[in-house]
Amino acid sequence: MTLHLIKLADKFSCYTRSENEARFIYNEIFQAHEYDVATLGKAPFIIDVGANIGLFTLYMKEKYPLAKILAFEPAPENFEALNRNLAFHMVATAVAYPYALGAEAGSAPLTYFPNVPGNSTLNMEEKKCHIELFREKYSVTFADDMFGGAREIVVPVNRLSYFLDRFHSEIDVIDLLKIDVEGTEMEVLGGIDDADWHKVQNIVIEVSNIKGGRDKVKELLESKGFTVTDMAAKGIPEIFKLFIVTASR
Repeated sequence: MTLHLIKLADKFSCYTRSENEARFIYNEIFQAHEYDVATLGKAPFIIDVGANIGLFTLYMKEKYPLAKILAFEPAPENFEALNRNLAFHMVATAVAYPYALGAEAGSAPLTYFPNVPGNSTLNMEEKKCHIELFREKYSVTFADDMFGGAREIVVPVNRLSYFLDRFHSEIDVIDLLKIDVEGTEMEVLGGIDDADWHKVQNIVIEVSNIKGGRDKVKELLESKGFTVTDMAAKGIPEIFKLFIVTASR
């Protein structure tokens, strides 16, 4: 699909390949404030894992103009849109990496969905469950239209602590870590060294509990000393068991 510029609000436009998905995510972030989990300082350091086309990064830059942000997005077409949007909105203090984050360095097969690129995943086993639920909740035709045309792309993977140590060793505090990675949340968290955990002050993670992902994430974060809460994701039918897990020190 072609990358094109769309208007999402009177003063906000962005580049996307999927207008319907961009509108849904815009509402989730800018209007429903799904990821507003903490009040940050004037110049926070934020990490956006699973940045997609960059709407969360742009929202945080709008809210905190002095913020410095690291954005990670492995899907090449999403990464292109992310960079176009950062340039279009003249964001100079965000660094984007074309990587998936995981527990180990290497590469992995990413299933890319051109009609709903934000659903692209390294965990196709869990995504198949979501697709079946779409078929049950809506229709086979609707699900096939959304998830049709999928293709597999091998993408690079590395640990979050690798990037912090090699390129951002000056960072002492991570004010907010946002994770939206469609089923590999535990792998992302597994890529944080013990020496870096104390830097993280707030975390927000979108996670499915179809296979117990929410409970595993909560248990890990509590073991790291966080106060953890969760709530059902707004605007998502209960059948999908999608939650927003928040953690703070």
